Amino acid sequence: MPDDPDEKRDPEGSGSVEVSVSDNSLRMPASGSVEVQVSDPSLPIPRKLSDVDSAPVSSGRVHAVASEEPQSGAHRAREALTAAASGGVELLGDGIAKLGEGVTKLGDLTNKVPLLGAPIGRLGEKIGEGLTKAGESVHALPAATKTRRGKLLVRSVIVGFVLVATWIAVIVGLQLHGNDVPDFRPTAESILHAIGKGSDSIGEVYEKSSPRFQEMVRKERFIDEMTDLNTTLGKFNEVTAINDTLVTSGPAGRVGRVSLTASYAKGICKGSISFHWDQGRWKLLGIGLELPPDLKVTQAQREQRVAACKDPGDRKTCDVRDAAESILEKLWSGKAGEVWDAASPVFRTSESRIQFATLQAEHQEALGAYKRILRVTEAKVIGGTSATVDTVTEFERSSGVRTVFGFERASKSTPWMLRSFKLVLPMPRADEGGPVAATPAKK
Repeated sequence: MPDDPDEKRDPEGSGSVEVSVSDNSLRMPASGSVEVQVSDPSLPIPRKLSDVDSAPVSSGRVHAVASEEPQSGAHRAREALTAAASGGVELLGDGIAKLGEGVTKLGDLTNKVPLLGAPIGRLGEKIGEGLTKAGESVHALPAATKTRRGKLLVRSVIVGFVLVATWIAVIVGLQLHGNDVPDFRPTAESILHAIGKGSDSIGEVYEKSSPRFQEMVRKERFIDEMTDLNTTLGKFNEVTAINDTLVTSGPAGRVGRVSLTASYAKGICKGSISFHWDQGRWKLLGIGLELPPDLKVTQAQREQRVAACKDPGDRKTCDVRDAAESILEKLWSGKAGEVWDAASPVFRTSESRIQFATLQAEHQEALGAYKRILRVTEAKVIGGTSATVDTVTEFERSSGVRTVFGFERASKSTPWMLRSFKLVLPMPRADEGGPVAATPAKK
């Protein structure tokens, strides 16, 4: 721009039109028009533009169109899975809604039942309404999959269902594997066959049994009871049926029990055998058999079967009475150590030799000299290898002292060995200076 404001501009350079008024003193006509004079006649005369050229120009906004590219296989599979899930959810929603309608109708029908019909009907209507609303909500869930957030919600639901189903399957599998019930039939049959073979085989069964069973039951008692069982039922044939099998786990380990039906020569009986898992195998923990209903065994028959001898008073015909008298004679002749040496290992383990001899010396001092056995109150032999003798004995200072002997032997041809001995001292008399003994001695 030139420094002088009055300097005229070049019309050709600026493109402006010079306008001059012929007389500044003249006023503008009343019409308000202004006379315009072109300074340069060579300039082009302005012309009127068409409507197209005078139309407003757009703001420059660009419309973007996404290109249609081929989708990958994984994307198509995901879309198909989503569509299938949506269809399944719709079916589930329809089913729940129909179930709700059915429960509502059931509630309406129960309203007609007296007393209980009205409360049950109202409860059914509420449950039906709840199920119907739940069905409508589930049915409307696929509509949400059209948005990104809805698709994410559907995927989360599917993943949640899969995780829950997997967890349930794992729990059920572990429970089924942990409660795998073994077949106890072969083991039970082998035990019953061994018991039916006699006392020696019964002893082997006891030695192979569980340590817990050996802590609760003495070997001699087990042999006696199983021998009596064989005498009562006869020969064992087979296990005819397995009624029930149970396996449990506890602080003591795994324990199994089988309820069975067994066939014997004298009848069919029911019973159960328990097992204990020890050192990698099932061992005997307990056994119990019920007598057949048609097999009647009276108490007199049982006592006669286990009687030690026909005439307990006859020393020559009753060997257990003879063994009892022989032990009393040795004890009162000062040979208590010899009696201890000839006793069974069980007896020697219960008390030392010195203690046994000292106690028998105290009995001799309190009772005086030994005279005889007055009467055998009970004498029984079980299986020919275990015997018990209960007697009333006469001494110098007392004529009614109870003495109980327990005997055992390996076989019927071997002599009896002392297994237990108990002497019950009588109460002191009024004319005596002091008590004979404070408590009875038990062995």
